[in-house]
Parts: sequence; structure tokens; C-alpha cells
Amino acid sequence: MFETLATLVLLLVALFVLIPYLRSGTPYGAPFVPMDRQVVERVMDLADVRTGKVFCDLGSGDGRLVIAAALRGAKARGVEIDRTRVLYSRFWIWLLRIKNAEVIEGNLFDQDLRDVDVLNLYLLPQTNEKLIPKLEQELKKGTLVVATGFKVGDWKPVKIDPNGVRYGPIYVYKKP
Repeated sequence: MFETLATLVLLLVALFVLIPYLRSGTPYGAPFVPMDRQVVERVMDLADVRTGKVFCDLGSGDGRLVIAAALRGAKARGVEIDRTRVLYSRFWIWLLRIKNAEVIEGNLFDQDLRDVDVLNLYLLPQTNEKLIPKLEQELKKGTLVVATGFKVGDWKPVKIDPNGVRYGPIYVYKKP
């Protein structure tokens, strides 16, 4: 009996922890690295996320930024390629009874960003670089782009918060 239970626990750990961890850093936008609560709040404050805004997090991971934006009243959307993290995010959104948030399973390069007021990027520098043509084409004038840890190409930030993540500060850009 105990061996069966131990085997089941190991399988569950492999399914929900190890497999997504091993998959997360390879061909996607970035490995999954959870953002500290204080950094989440700074992102929300720097971008003035509030009711009436459309917030999008590309590579939303466990959905913590999507949930934080929705709790501030924004219409919040996350895009995540890892199905396990999508399900985890959707579970928390459902559990918290949040109506103005969604997490889409998909590739961040395939998402329509024309309605976004605040876009969050916690991605690797090469992914940010690859996104630049899409951002320049789709984002509307005045959209804020918050890049945590890594810059967006040679764009000039309008704000820099040095208290970002261990990889670097929080950069805020505004599409002209």
C-alpha cells in the first residue's frame, strides 16, 4: 500500500513539476522563473494598471501578473505555451472567482496585441528582440511595455526601476 502511494506521489511530482520545468526553458520565450510579490506590485504600479486598461502578459507562467492586474480592475490576459501552467492559472482564476482575467494557451508570437494598453514581458533578451517588429506593428500609440529583467532592443525606456528581479531592473517603455 505504501509503495503504491509513494509511486503515485512521484508520478504526480514528475507530471506537475519536473516535466514543465524541463520543458520551460528550451524553445519558448523564457524559462519559468516566478516573480516575487513585491516585483509584481511594482510592475502594476509603474504601469498604472487599473480599471479601464487592457493588460497582457506574454509568457504568463503561473498567472500571478494576470491575477494581480485583474484584481486592480484591468481586463487581464495571459499567454502561456505550457499547458500545465495554463491549467494552473485558470484554476486560480476560477478559485478566486475573477471574471476579468483569462489565460490563453498559445505561442506569444501568434497573439493579437492591438487592444493592449499595458504589455508585460518577462522574457529573455533574444525573445524581446524577436518581438520588436510585432510590437512596433501591432501596439497602439501610448501602449506601455514593461520589460522585467531585460531591455527591449535599443528602445529608450521612459522609466527604470532598479529594484527588479535578480537579472536586472524593470524597464518601462511607451510606444510613440
